[in-house]
Amino acid sequence: MIGLDWTGVEAKCLREAMLCDYKQFAAKVDRGERTVRGWELEGLRANLYPSSKQQLENVYRGLDNAQSQRFEAALAQAGRIPAAAVLPDGVRSVDVPDRELDLFSTIDCVRVAVDQTLSQCTVTPTRVALLDERVAERVHQYTAMAPATALKAIAPDLLEVQTIASERQPAAIQARLSEQLAVLGLLTADALMKLGEIGRAAYWFGTARLAADDTPNLRLRARVRAQHAMLPYYYGDVATSVSLARTAQAILCDTVSDEKALAAAAEARALARLGDHSGAERAMAQAQRLTDALENTSSNDAFRFSAKRLLLYMSGTLTYMGQTTRARRVQDEALRLYQSTPVVIDPALIHLDAAVGYAVDGSAEDGCQLAARVLEDLPQEHRTSIVMTRGRDVLHVLPTAFRQLPAAGALRELVSAKSA
Repeated sequence: MIGLDWTGVEAKCLREAMLCDYKQFAAKVDRGERTVRGWELEGLRANLYPSSKQQLENVYRGLDNAQSQRFEAALAQAGRIPAAAVLPDGVRSVDVPDRELDLFSTIDCVRVAVDQTLSQCTVTPTRVALLDERVAERVHQYTAMAPATALKAIAPDLLEVQTIASERQPAAIQARLSEQLAVLGLLTADALMKLGEIGRAAYWFGTARLAADDTPNLRLRARVRAQHAMLPYYYGDVATSVSLARTAQAILCDTVSDEKALAAAAEARALARLGDHSGAERAMAQAQRLTDALENTSSNDAFRFSAKRLLLYMSGTLTYMGQTTRARRVQDEALRLYQSTPVVIDPALIHLDAAVGYAVDGSAEDGCQLAARVLEDLPQEHRTSIVMTRGRDVLHVLPTAFRQLPAAGALRELVSAKSA
């Protein structure tokens, strides 16, 4: 690999293999962000200076094994090296490690393998049915599991399905395998998002979309986009959340389904955060109508849009609309419904919505104390980045005059601590 003909294609593959955004990568190669974007835009036509090529070569030499595998896989996808170099046997037989960093490296390797499989593509129907059952069980268990625990459980299933799908199967079988990869990829993305692994989560949402779009299942395609809308809502550009939610609804047209109800609720919550209160009301009413029309809205499965999940989204929507009285009624009802379930994160997020409401209403001390109590009461394995981010939101909405309160200082110290 040393001595590559460095073009914009190679630079893009290297940046993505390192899981860097443009700013991070520009710093590593000691070039301007605009220069890096220009390389990638020009692709094979990019005319890099010898010094830039040498800098890219130096960065490549410093890659670890997981980054090297991702780089070579990306080059193969781009047709810049032979595809035979992409998937060493070790990727398919790797054990799920105990150490967190090794776990993330394994997850990265699996994602590359899955992407390659989906871009290429004999198993018995019985084995595929068994895999369907196992995936369904993962979905059922997911909401009660800590994110890191969920990743360890999901990774072996991903590897098994990917290995079977690596030889293109008959269309009906291949579609079922792609559905399995989409669902497992979506659970992986969600777990990584909760852990604050934003770059990895974004890649896995992309992989889940690639897998879903390899099937004729419109509900699955919409589900991937509706779930993806959570990532920019918590960690990125909230307008992107609106776009993803609307795309999910458009895929399903007039269908009544969990996915469309989720997408409408996600749109409402994001619009409220952007200050579009009338749009948020319309989307929230649509989510309510769709949820009322669903059957079995008491399920705790990961992808069922239950009545209590609607209330979770309404809690955030009403809080950002400044309608804290309505929000508190919704929050009380939601917490009552969640009481008898094993779900941990959703009730915590509802309490944190309430804390934001207190802070906005001028009850700064009450808001900070509630947020701190919620975070402290969470089991360590559930004290993840997503709840810490929501805890920080309480501090962000505090009026300036209240930011030096002892309760605010205690909350600030708590959310600065390392999450699970």
